[in-house]
Amino acid sequence: MTRLIGLQMFSLLVFNDHLSAAAAAGGRSRCFSAEQVDRRRHPGRPGLAVDLQDARTCAQTAADTRGDLSNRSLSPWRYRLNEEDDRIPHQILFAECLCSGCIINRHEDLSYNSVPVFAPLAVLRTSPCPRDPNKFTVNKAVVSVPVGCTCAAPKYILK
Repeated sequence: MTRLIGLQMFSLLVFNDHLSAAAAAGGRSRCFSAEQVDRRRHPGRPGLAVDLQDARTCAQTAADTRGDLSNRSLSPWRYRLNEEDDRIPHQILFAECLCSGCIINRHEDLSYNSVPVFAPLAVLRTSPCPRDPNKFTVNKAVVSVPVGCTCAAPKYILK
């Protein structure tokens, strides 16, 4: 099943303006209605087509290294949907390494390691407003998102 995952950077920027204005007004956090939060959570922006039912194994990927970079890499990966209700964007694609080792000459070589590569992503976290339980505060946060995998030599402990 291929699914579209929305790109929500514009939404984060709009909320960021509101948060910056609140900070400039004495640091008081502003409370947003559920409707305002939902508009940022589901902005209807264009998305990225990704197969979320990808069940490939390391051996299958090693045998057929065509197509996307995630298939042709020495450390192939697939995407999984990470969902958190209190985060904007609500859905983020996380890369998941398919192999423990690396694909060398179309076979998994366990003398190397497939490791995830992480990138920081600015998100917004929502929580109930202390002054009004029907509204939400919105705070900036950064999450570390696995965006792909790379092949690395194993870590050795020196004695």
